[in-house]
Amino acid sequence: MHDEQKAMARLAAILEDVYRQYKINGLMPSDRKHYFSGYANALMTLDLLSQSRLEELIEETNLTVFNMSLKSRRERLDIKADPSMFDSPAWRRQGKTIRF
Repeated sequence: MHDEQKAMARLAAILEDVYRQYKINGLMPSDRKHYFSGYANALMTLDLLSQSRLEELIEETNLTVFNMSLKSRRERLDIKADPSMFDSPAWRRQGKTIRF
């Protein structure tokens, strides 16, 4: 396997891990998401990855992990969002207190 293929396989594995953790826990693992972004950015800087190929990879991984396209998943998430959750400040929803 060539270095470029190895790098792309690694990028795909990182993204799949991010999505699987998100699917299981309901929260995007920010450390892994940032790792994926940094890795993808490095590959783009080295001209080993194009924006269009990155978009294809994201779409392919969405289909693999969530069994739906990114567009469908975004639409589904928007429908499921409950606007009433924004009726109180985030610090209160998170159970935090403010000390003066």
